[in-house]
This record gives sequence, C-alpha cells and structure tokens, in this order.
Amino acid sequence: MTILTVLPLLQTLREHADDPDLLHLHDPHPTERQWTELVSDHDFSLWLISWPPGSSTGWHDHGTAGGAFTTIAGELTEHSWQGGEQHSEKVRTLGVAEAWAFNSEHIHDVRNLGTTPALSVHAYSPRLTTMTRYQLVDGRLEIDGIERAGEGW
Repeated sequence: MTILTVLPLLQTLREHADDPDLLHLHDPHPTERQWTELVSDHDFSLWLISWPPGSSTGWHDHGTAGGAFTTIAGELTEHSWQGGEQHSEKVRTLGVAEAWAFNSEHIHDVRNLGTTPALSVHAYSPRLTTMTRYQLVDGRLEIDGIERAGEGW
C-alpha cells in the first residue's frame, strides 16, 4: 500500500489539475454542486467538483484520508476548524491555480462566496471512503453523521 503524504499528494494533484479538458467536463448547475470521480484506486482518488455561486460543503472531514485541492476556475474560500472544543476558524481563499493540502484530521467547510461558478480538483489518499459531517452548535462542532462512498456520492 502506498499512501501519499501531504506534499506528494499536492504534487500529484497539480499534475492532474493541469489538464485543460477538466474545464469542460461539467456544465455549471445554477444551484447544486456537481462532482465526478476522475481516478480511483485503493491508495488514491481524484475528484472534479463544480460550485455554483453561494454553494458550500458544510463542515466535514475526510475520514482516514489526507487531501489536497486546487481551484481551476473561479475562487473558493475554505473555513477550517482550528481544533479544540470552542469555535475557532481559519479562513483561506484560493484563486485559480492556488492549492492547499491537509492531513486526515482536518475539518473544513469549503464555499463559493463569489458571483460566478467555480471549478476545483480534489485529491485524497488513501481513497476517500467516508466523510464525517458536523454541525456548529453553540460555538462547538458536533458530529451530525457519517457518509460512506457509494451512498450519495
């Protein structure tokens, strides 16, 4: 098993995200995010996600997977949880060709706060199989459920 650590995962993501054909795989939907799994094996998965204006993932993690993402059209804003029980967020905005990588303990909410659609490429290692969903309640994150691959995504 070859699990990609954060820096190799970021490099692999950038290599795949350079494909100009990715810009044409999704027709922007006016209100719903769309996603397509581009590559998948036991150690790695790669996804293309389109983001209409105002869309958001909600607070979540990626189970045992570390990840990386880059914006290839538009702009995305990531709100990440800074650990601990009390509400503490870090905010970063990624424009075209900017990328960010994170470990498996990272909890975030990615949003398109702009007025135009955005498109991004996401890489995970090991392959993405679960995501834990969270709700922000009284300044704390509480688990809201666990999603599994093949059940809705």
